[in-house]
Amino acid sequence: MKLTLNGEARDLATCETVSDLLASLQLTEKMVLVELNGQAVHRVNFSSANLVDGDTVEIVRMVGGG
Repeated sequence: MKLTLNGEARDLATCETVSDLLASLQLTEKMVLVELNGQAVHRVNFSSANLVDGDTVEIVRMVGGG
């Protein structure tokens, strides 16, 4: 499946949902914000938010510091 991920074209074979995508990128669901085709995806919907060929996904990592 071809996705645009954070502005970069990517070919990801085994990602059916946002949760699958985050797992393949080794990202913790609690530490990211996700936008799918211009719409925010609520964390509780990551496992039901299906990805299709050509989708645009933006992932923002939350970081803390002091």
